[in-house]
Amino acid sequence: MTLRIANYMNGVVKVKICSPVPEKFINLCLARGIFLWSITKYNDDVLAYIRLPDFFRIRPLVRTSQSHVEVIGYHGFPFALKRLRRRKMLVVGALVFIVLLHVLTSYIWFVDVTGQTHFPGDQIKMIARQSGLKPGVSKDHVDVRGIENQILLKAPQIAWVGVSLTGTRAVIEVVEKTLPKQEDKSPADIIAVKAGIITEIIAIAGQSAVKQGDTVKKGDLLIKGVLAALPPQTPVPGQPPAALEPPKLLRANGIIKARVWYESYGEAALVETHWERTGRQTVGIGLQVKEHQFSLKQAPEQPYEHFQTELIHKKLPVWRNSDFAVESTINIFYEVVAKYHEISWEEARDLAKGKALQTVQILIPENAQVLARGIETLKTDEPGLVRVKVSVETSEDIGLTANITQ
Repeated sequence: MTLRIANYMNGVVKVKICSPVPEKFINLCLARGIFLWSITKYNDDVLAYIRLPDFFRIRPLVRTSQSHVEVIGYHGFPFALKRLRRRKMLVVGALVFIVLLHVLTSYIWFVDVTGQTHFPGDQIKMIARQSGLKPGVSKDHVDVRGIENQILLKAPQIAWVGVSLTGTRAVIEVVEKTLPKQEDKSPADIIAVKAGIITEIIAIAGQSAVKQGDTVKKGDLLIKGVLAALPPQTPVPGQPPAALEPPKLLRANGIIKARVWYESYGEAALVETHWERTGRQTVGIGLQVKEHQFSLKQAPEQPYEHFQTELIHKKLPVWRNSDFAVESTINIFYEVVAKYHEISWEEARDLAKGKALQTVQILIPENAQVLARGIETLKTDEPGLVRVKVSVETSEDIGLTANITQ
């Protein structure tokens, strides 16, 4: 590695030695301490590499050996420096570019805010601008700690803020405070969110309006949001009876579980139809410039008997501080043909059952406990069609808190 670096700094010349006896020239070079390497035979000539300082010493050896030496290549620092001297403007341009790049990268040109969810990012940028962080400011004039403190002081909703300078970009990373949810203490009842048979009811606050075994429908009252009435006091002889206190409203709370039934249906045909593309297609191209639309290539409304469409929107980038928008619309019509595939009755039943189970699964809450599941194949008047009914029984909480308006 050291030898290669030394050769590059001194310069290397590739020469072609033309001589009846090239060995004589090589031996003379070795006797004078001139080093040749990568010596190869090329037709009747010899190719070799020699250092640039040694190249200027071989003239007398060439005469003595009656040889002819031709330069066919060269490389190294002296030759690169010579080329640069002939291209002074290129060197000046490179130096100017490096200086400008260094100057431009010492300024902040972009300010981004990350991590915020509720607090507006523009307001954070405004606070940072007032503190000295804005596009065009020098990095040396940015007080990172001071900006972080100003954001924390002027934005109480922010729990932590960090400002980092990366290249020409300043990133303000914030973490918002997680405020505890305010508990709603307004009076409320608990009503049924769906129909079912009550299996368990525990009124933690309020009065039960139903009991175990009752059948309720959606919207029925389950727990009243009133304080249980105290037993009447025994009247004292000679004193008027105590006035009845009006019922005290509160927010009902409790556990209400009920048995709920769900049903869904699924069907599948014994002959499945698939649409396949034939490879033929028709393209319609439109252009929209602001509110004006132009048709560059018109496609027929009914290009094929059966077809599928694909709509592609391409919008040219909008130039900054300009509302001039250009959007192209490409509508591709693919010709399709129907392919029919027959399946067995058992396969159609399994497909219908899978559809019904998928539908009923969407209706059942995640915290519901499945008690029973029933699958029934229904008779249909339509030939070639299998229909399946799925029934699911669950045990779940059906209570819904509803504020008292009166």
